[in-house]
Amino acid sequence: MTDCFQVSSPVSPQDLFLGDAKYWKNKRCQAVDTGDGEYVIEAELQDCGSKLMVSSDDLIYSNNLILSPPIGSIGITRTAEAVVPVSCHYKRTHTVSSAVQQQRPTLSISSKFPFGSSISLKLKTDDWQGEKYSNTFYLGDPLHLEATYTGLDQRKLFIDQCVATLTPDSTSVPRYYFIENYGCFVDAKVGGLHSVFLPRSKPSSLQFQLDSFSFQNDLRNTMYVTCKIKAIHQLWKSSPTSKACNYMHSSWKNLDGTDVVCQCCKSVCAKRMPEDGICETLTLGPLIIIPRK
Repeated sequence: MTDCFQVSSPVSPQDLFLGDAKYWKNKRCQAVDTGDGEYVIEAELQDCGSKLMVSSDDLIYSNNLILSPPIGSIGITRTAEAVVPVSCHYKRTHTVSSAVQQQRPTLSISSKFPFGSSISLKLKTDDWQGEKYSNTFYLGDPLHLEATYTGLDQRKLFIDQCVATLTPDSTSVPRYYFIENYGCFVDAKVGGLHSVFLPRSKPSSLQFQLDSFSFQNDLRNTMYVTCKIKAIHQLWKSSPTSKACNYMHSSWKNLDGTDVVCQCCKSVCAKRMPEDGICETLTLGPLIIIPRK
């Protein structure tokens, strides 16, 4: 077969499959040689660990095409592993099988994110101009994320907290809260050099970024990001429980105005009065974090 992965060695169909390592022996997920140097994988959209993501216009099934060369008899391999993100896009305005929609993989946007939700959480491209459909990153690569409220009324969006885990369960261990305390971007205080809320382009949207990381002494390379997001009426100004605070030059700075509301980031930001808000807990993942060679 042509060296399409540029690994300087012919690729065998036995070494090529969809999904992570647990699908390596699954015949449905493994490549088949059809002759003439072509390999084919025939699998259902929801098979082989595929993930369903929902945008405003599309249903997107994404997965990774994995080249996993065998280890030789003396414990070495002469071919590097390779990962190629693949995806299938379907317009939501077209007819799609209801069975597929009802049986969405759990390894995707949280079930708390229905089609009619007015709040979304998406990966963005490096220039922030579009949605990023690849979920594979090298360790240390920047993650660009955007939370948006798209309801009919005018509201301002805030992120109360975000936690990274190795499974879709946001309470699982290990876990790491990189935004907490009602909008304090605490990762910037503990070494996240690029962890920041970006200036708003509109009140109903909030963009933020951080560098991808892995959990020490854990070989799993998947990561899930779960965020508690709310959209409140714009009449409400920033408060200790509705804020976007960056840690810059050893102090807390409010993205939207006075820094006083960020002072509680040093302790506990207590809720003093109810806010008329729309709240969602959204999970994005899995993100595949690959160690750099």
